[in-house]
Amino acid sequence: MYKTVLVSDAYNERLNRLLEEVGMVISPLSEAECEESAACESADFAVVAGSGSHGAELALKIASMTQATVIFITRGEADDEACGRLAAAGIPVLTDICGGAYLRQLVLLREENDRLCRAGDELRRENDELRRRVAETRSVERAKCLLMERRGMNERSAHRFIEKTAMDNRLSRYAVAENIIRNYERKETSNGIGA
Repeated sequence: MYKTVLVSDAYNERLNRLLEEVGMVISPLSEAECEESAACESADFAVVAGSGSHGAELALKIASMTQATVIFITRGEADDEACGRLAAAGIPVLTDICGGAYLRQLVLLREENDRLCRAGDELRRENDELRRRVAETRSVERAKCLLMERRGMNERSAHRFIEKTAMDNRLSRYAVAENIIRNYERKETSNGIGA
């Protein structure tokens, strides 16, 4: 369930019922309380009910101080300039009449967005793990090549050497491979072969 802060200069029973219908927890605040409170900072939604440019300014202010999805519900005619600034900030403007259905859609969109963010985070973790494995494999293959080239080992014995050294020293194969690569690169540099 989402935490929602309703910011209104007057108690609005209809909005409270509407927010309860879409499954939100309501924490009504006045405009003055909103500026003093940290409640908006921890909210998922901030619904600002107001009129004219003053309400729009408050919605913009809340949007700048929080990560909440801010929704502006106007009680009268919406000022075109204020609506334009709200739209540019990504704040939807609802009239009190159409608010219910649209608010439900916004909640569904937020839920879908949250689900997609979680899926994206999981894909990033998987991607990072795959990149780590590729880097480890490259290092192990490079170390095997160095062992075959410098020590005359065949691929099987080079692989066995890395595995056994890792087990004996309680290190990862990646750490052993990186150590082998560093040692041979250091020897090349000290012999004047390296750049």
